[in-house]
Amino acid sequence: MRIGLNLLHALPDIGGGWNYISNLLAAVGREDTSNEYVAFVTEASETLVPKQPNFRVERIALRSAVRARRVLYENSALQARASREELDCMHWFANALGLVNAAPAVVTVYDVQPFVPYGRLSKAKRAFLRWQLRAAVRRAAMLLPMSRSTADALQTILGADATRMTVIPPLLESVFSLPAIDVVDRCRRRYALPERFWLYVAHMYQHKNHERLLLAYRDLKRANPQAWPLVLRGDPQPGSNVPALINELGIERDVLILPTLSRVDLPALYGAASALVFPSLYEGAGIPVLEAQACGCPVVASSIAAIREFAGDAAVYFDPMNVADIHRAMIGVADAAAGRERLRTRGLERARDFRTVPVVSDLLAAYAQAAGVSGGAGKRDSHGR
Repeated sequence: MRIGLNLLHALPDIGGGWNYISNLLAAVGREDTSNEYVAFVTEASETLVPKQPNFRVERIALRSAVRARRVLYENSALQARASREELDCMHWFANALGLVNAAPAVVTVYDVQPFVPYGRLSKAKRAFLRWQLRAAVRRAAMLLPMSRSTADALQTILGADATRMTVIPPLLESVFSLPAIDVVDRCRRRYALPERFWLYVAHMYQHKNHERLLLAYRDLKRANPQAWPLVLRGDPQPGSNVPALINELGIERDVLILPTLSRVDLPALYGAASALVFPSLYEGAGIPVLEAQACGCPVVASSIAAIREFAGDAAVYFDPMNVADIHRAMIGVADAAAGRERLRTRGLERARDFRTVPVVSDLLAAYAQAAGVSGGAGKRDSHGR
């Protein structure tokens, strides 16, 4: 097969989406040498493409951040190029596809957030994102939700056809593994970390639920002045009031907000933490939970479907809407050293599942199914010619 990869939207600052694409394509580059890939990239996204003989880069002079121009290109010149390349299918990595597609479209779906009541989306943006997802569900040859919970939501909310969906879960990077003691010690010194601390890794979006976490932590400190400090690693977002709320609650001496860390430093931070607390109200998968488990960090987390799907029995859960329940779960884990060790051991075991999942073979099967959906000009024979 000849497979197109539309990476025109991708920028490093899209965070989890960038990491998901990077890890997936790296795995494809390692394991698939028989199919041809044509990657349509900008200067910013070119680094996502594996340096393998069967991957060809087509750099487009676009700025990914200028959405209107990019979308116009995707619906005009990109379609013409896809036709000339005689692609068997085109993989779109951002919940969307073209209005008319010269090659069958395979669409990665991270979540259905425009249909849930979290986040500060304007009415216009929410309406646009809903339209995009509806169009993808109607017209994509294959949908690739990143979790079973997202697949279920696509069926329940939008009536997606289960026979045209394949779950392609996130893969853990090799850097997320149990860090060496000296690496953890250097991280402690560099960021002046306390000996024991709670950690939350998430940008400060509304649905990440920092407010209820801070209220629960305030109650934790009132009940036990010796409670572990709380370390936050996440960037403020428009409308974020996290720093102000920390001061308002009088916990500024006990809450540390870290600057941006490199991906290399993040495993050491997880390794240094006594436990991860993850109170998010909505996730497509909850990748930080997997990363923490892979680095030997016990997890206390929101009981939402996506996190339960990935963390399994290797986490203690709470109701993220209930401050008292967050407080309860944090006390229980902090007071039980044996319980933390069990979570740590089980988390390391659980993380192995996301290094050995046959994700590439599932992805290639989805590409093959998409190529067979349309009998257009891009259709090839069984040998990929």
